[in-house]
Amino acid sequence: MKSIKLVIWDLDETFWKGTLSEEGVSCVQENVDLVKWLTGRGIINSIVSKNNFSQARDKLQEIGVWDYFIFPEIEWEGKGKLVQRVIEKCQLRAENTLFLDDNHMNLEEAKFYNKGIFAEDPSFISNIKNHPAFAGKDDSTHSRLGHYKILEKKFVDQSEHTSNEEFLLTSDIKIQYMELDNQHKDRLLELLNRTNQLNYTKQRLNETELETLIGDINLEKKLIRVVDKYGDYGITGFYAFDRNLNRLEHFVFSCRIINLGVEQYLYEKLNFPKLEVVPDVAVQLDESKPNWISVMDEDDFSEKEKDSTPGKEEMTILFKGECDLFQMLFYLRDYKCKLLKESNYNGKNNIVINKEHTQMLLDSLELSLDQKQYLEKNLPFIDEDAYRTKIFSTHFDVFIYSLNMDYIQEMYEHQSNGLKVTFGTNNINLTDKQEWCNIIKVYRKKRWKGINAKFLKFFAKEFIHRGKISVDDFTANLKKIRSAIPAHIPIVFLNGPEVKFTADWEDYSSERIAEMNNALDGFITNASNCYLVDLRKIVLSSKDLTYSYKRYKRHCYKNIALELIRILKELNHQSIQKNRIALTPVMDVFKPIYRYLRRYYYGILRSVKS
Repeated sequence: MKSIKLVIWDLDETFWKGTLSEEGVSCVQENVDLVKWLTGRGIINSIVSKNNFSQARDKLQEIGVWDYFIFPEIEWEGKGKLVQRVIEKCQLRAENTLFLDDNHMNLEEAKFYNKGIFAEDPSFISNIKNHPAFAGKDDSTHSRLGHYKILEKKFVDQSEHTSNEEFLLTSDIKIQYMELDNQHKDRLLELLNRTNQLNYTKQRLNETELETLIGDINLEKKLIRVVDKYGDYGITGFYAFDRNLNRLEHFVFSCRIINLGVEQYLYEKLNFPKLEVVPDVAVQLDESKPNWISVMDEDDFSEKEKDSTPGKEEMTILFKGECDLFQMLFYLRDYKCKLLKESNYNGKNNIVINKEHTQMLLDSLELSLDQKQYLEKNLPFIDEDAYRTKIFSTHFDVFIYSLNMDYIQEMYEHQSNGLKVTFGTNNINLTDKQEWCNIIKVYRKKRWKGINAKFLKFFAKEFIHRGKISVDDFTANLKKIRSAIPAHIPIVFLNGPEVKFTADWEDYSSERIAEMNNALDGFITNASNCYLVDLRKIVLSSKDLTYSYKRYKRHCYKNIALELIRILKELNHQSIQKNRIALTPVMDVFKPIYRYLRRYYYGILRSVKS
């Protein structure tokens, strides 16, 4: 027993003396005080008890301790699975959980369903305060309990019949199982090596390893194609299943279909096989059975293809933002536009590289080749593609830009040459030595390479943590980006929702989001040819979120797309096209000269600063 983060209490003859449903109970004040002490050390308390829920709640409220418990499971069911349910809701591990119960069979059942859990009878309670596993850390403000209360409310909200579920039920989502063959090798390599959020196994393969996979007769291998009433998502999933071992070797899906429930549907159809999940994943698998998905046969898909033949493309749109927003882009297909996309991806060290920050975008234009190569050589989260962009060299009619990374990502500055880099969310500071053990542990679980003790020492020596970008620098960057893109090209910005989301893995300041939104509002008011898709009017409450402040339920992405289409129609495509044709020859001549002069100018500034 090393570190306990959750204590789950039985009630009768454990937390209190007596049996609630029979002779009544008497309070054990030492246990009440212990629950409060654990809360003050940042350790969460819950309940698993065979009792009447309202009776138990009323008694705990009478004692004055009900509000100290989260996710209580008080019902007449086997305790092993109830304990498992509590741990899953808390997003914790059995190895960090203590279960207290006076019944030996209940303790053994809990161990059976929760491998690694610590299960003890009430005699252990007197050891808790002096045991090093319960040291925790000071949380006299009960902030950790507050975080879990918010998470608890979120679970309650999501268990209700929400508009998102109604949306899915009416979306007519269907899948097709497809055989894996040489024709689809490139698409499968892309799925395995470029997807992250719904890649449960994260096994990256090269072409030789893929050939071996294709030829493995012991594995059932299926590509998954998805359609709904809005169109065809294409091949967006793959699994490799070893039926002899009842184990999934690969289970991966494109973020294009996130929040449709396809991964859960397939997991259930395979009868919940063994699966070693490599974090992080956007959607946790459970034992639910989505009822809004069905399987189509070949004839059905043939008819779907006839109905969805694309018409003439009218507008070229360049989108820059996180891949979650690809869900929104899918609904733009009805607008008959050509879509170019720049988004986050898995880099050379299997690290997710976000290249959407305004600083990264400007550096792609302003840094010299030597500077980019220096960063690529020394930083595991920068590779040769990190600073490649189409924005300053490709013809397009409209630029759509999500600014989420500016709202939440951390910035660092080189101590001698002033180079700036952005990396990491969730308030992680790579230069904080006290966090290094946890940082290495987290990234090792994700199978990210290169972020080890040696690198962190180098990075802390060379770079200073600057926190998130300031409002002033953010506004200045927006002005530079607007001036670097031809004035006749509209820029449509996506801001951040001002919805509070707090969990153990994420805690962003809603004040920060509001401050950045206000800065963006001010910029758009004073800038020319800039527009806003205002997520404050679309993502209205925590019910519209999934597992993160910037991950929305499916109906929200549809509404974002509808707002985008409204703006695009207002822009009057014909006038955009005329301006583009007239200005293209001029821009082709002056763009290289302009880029050279910008690099030269900023090179002089850096030399003066250093």
